[in-house]
Amino acid sequence: MRDMQHKKGGKMAKRHMTGHEKAYKKIGEEGKRQCFRLYSAAAIALYRHYDKKQQAITNFFRMSLEIWRDCAKDYNSSMIQMCEEETGIEIQNGDGKSWKDLPYLNGSLNPGMMTYEQWTYMRLQQVKWVRPQIMACLLLTLHRKYGFGYERCSRIYGEIQEIEAEYRMDPKKLRKTCHEEVGIDVADIVTIGG
Repeated sequence: MRDMQHKKGGKMAKRHMTGHEKAYKKIGEEGKRQCFRLYSAAAIALYRHYDKKQQAITNFFRMSLEIWRDCAKDYNSSMIQMCEEETGIEIQNGDGKSWKDLPYLNGSLNPGMMTYEQWTYMRLQQVKWVRPQIMACLLLTLHRKYGFGYERCSRIYGEIQEIEAEYRMDPKKLRKTCHEEVGIDVADIVTIGG
């Protein structure tokens, strides 16, 4: 969200973003960056290691967006929780924390009982979990739509991480390689919140 403007004394004055708006903006920006990174690495992994072609990978991405929307309807479970329950794989964030320890990911939080400040703080903390949520969505898609079990989900999870490391986690390099090698520009497929 951009800073909005309103009239003040005949001039347009900038309206500063609220805490909620800043938190949502930060989550959106991180989501976009992580989607480019993870979806590019996933496409490269599917292409290199599973001999999937451009159309099959595009279909996989579309199915993952359906899974994202479907899982978002369940307010009692996070994507990461669903992934672990269905595939047996626990995805942690970079600081080694588990979703089980965090009320906003384990379904034990009642957002209706939170103050404005608590809600904003919670949303800002969720930024750290954007990548694990997207990875969980990819693994859930492979599990639900393609029948991948623990072994194959673990393997592709590792392959995606290796490809990310190969390109030093750089979303631009990953996106460029995905486009050149696989023929897919993830910007044409991935939408945030859509």
